[in-house]
Amino acid sequence: MLIRPAPAAVRAIGLAVLLGVGLPCGAQSTDGATGAASGAEAADSWSADLKAPLRRPADNVGGSWNWVLLGGRMTDAALVDVFVFNFDWDEATLFSAEVGYTLKDDNPVVRFLDPVLSSIDVAMNVTYQDDPAGNIFVFSPYIMARWSNFPWSKTIRTTFGLGGGLSYATDIPSIEIHPQKPDGDYNRLLHYIAVEATIALPKHPDWQLVYRLHHRSGVFGLFGADNVGNTAVEVGVRHYFK
Repeated sequence: MLIRPAPAAVRAIGLAVLLGVGLPCGAQSTDGATGAASGAEAADSWSADLKAPLRRPADNVGGSWNWVLLGGRMTDAALVDVFVFNFDWDEATLFSAEVGYTLKDDNPVVRFLDPVLSSIDVAMNVTYQDDPAGNIFVFSPYIMARWSNFPWSKTIRTTFGLGGGLSYATDIPSIEIHPQKPDGDYNRLLHYIAVEATIALPKHPDWQLVYRLHHRSGVFGLFGADNVGNTAVEVGVRHYFK
């Protein structure tokens, strides 16, 4: 995704060179107003060209709310392995419900990160986990950065998101207990990571199919816990509304 800006950068440099050549010509023109207007037009075009690869959101959801329903199963593999589809299923299943809000384009945080991101979501995820040790509820507030301007967006609207936040479980999931440390120091509060891809029909961008990796982690001891990181694969649907 981050390789996409390269052509735009080349075009931007070309425009900068043209501007550098054109400005002196404008200064020598007898019509100063015309020269200034041309310079402003070129500058606007340059700015828009720089933003084209990433900033123009394919889904145009700034200022919208959304709900998500997901279902899936735990895996016995690390997040990196799950990301490349190299894993086996664990017996635990889970179901998630979520409410989120997409920040408006004029939000200071969005403007600060312009043009790197397409949009930023703030969300609250509640997950029910059918654990071998009993029923567990997990509460995960998080922030997700999203990219959505892909070459095929006119055919199938696609977004990719990477989110992070906190995750509190009402009990310690069995998969997080280290086999060699049954009496270890385990925390209910850990770090939450969400890696997500969505697709939608161009005529119905407010309805998306969602594929998500749901991950809890102690971040290599940052939370001072012996918990083993766990990952689940979920699929579901999202709907945007205002």
